[in-house]
Amino acid sequence: MTTVRAAQLCNETILSAVNRQLTLDKMAKPFFPDPPGQEKRTAAVLIAICEEKDNVLSLLYTQRSGNLSRHTGQVSFPGGMRDPTDVSWEDCALRETEEEIGLHRRFIDVWGTGAPLNVPYSKVTIYPVIGSVKNFNDLELKINPAEVEKVFTVSLDHLCSPDNHRHTQFNNGIVIPAFVNTPAKVWGITAFLTHIFLKALLPRETYKRTWPMLKPYKL
Repeated sequence: MTTVRAAQLCNETILSAVNRQLTLDKMAKPFFPDPPGQEKRTAAVLIAICEEKDNVLSLLYTQRSGNLSRHTGQVSFPGGMRDPTDVSWEDCALRETEEEIGLHRRFIDVWGTGAPLNVPYSKVTIYPVIGSVKNFNDLELKINPAEVEKVFTVSLDHLCSPDNHRHTQFNNGIVIPAFVNTPAKVWGITAFLTHIFLKALLPRETYKRTWPMLKPYKL
């Protein structure tokens, strides 16, 4: 799909009120079951659709700082652990986004929150908050170097291209999609959330990706 075609599709469909609700409806179904009897920490991340120059729509990513003790240098969505002062998952994601990259919540049009992702073999449950940002190129970000190495966007056109699709297979047999030819490789849970979101946001003929889950997840 060419960039022009992607832009036309975005302008006509993707950001419409109907597609917003359809996307949230699709994101409302949990992908993994809630493990019984397990205490998990909770976090929220912002999946932001950025309207850039030439009508290009992109997703916003960060690369974690090398100074962090966990997941050093990995790509993620802006977000983090929920604080007691956060009144909602949206509030958590917006606060963390502002703290990490200086993107104020007044520039983010929040669509809603998807079902929590109970990450297998992890003690964290992640709530994906969906939003969109107009005129992203005109905004001045202020990156917190203690948490973030860099900020970058990847166009929907790029994410939909099979040339940029790879996968990672873990020792437990689970296969997770990955996206390459980006400023930093998008893999792991971030790539998994990207895949789930693109499947919900875009028509099947636009984002056709499937991948083999060689070993199903069991509690």
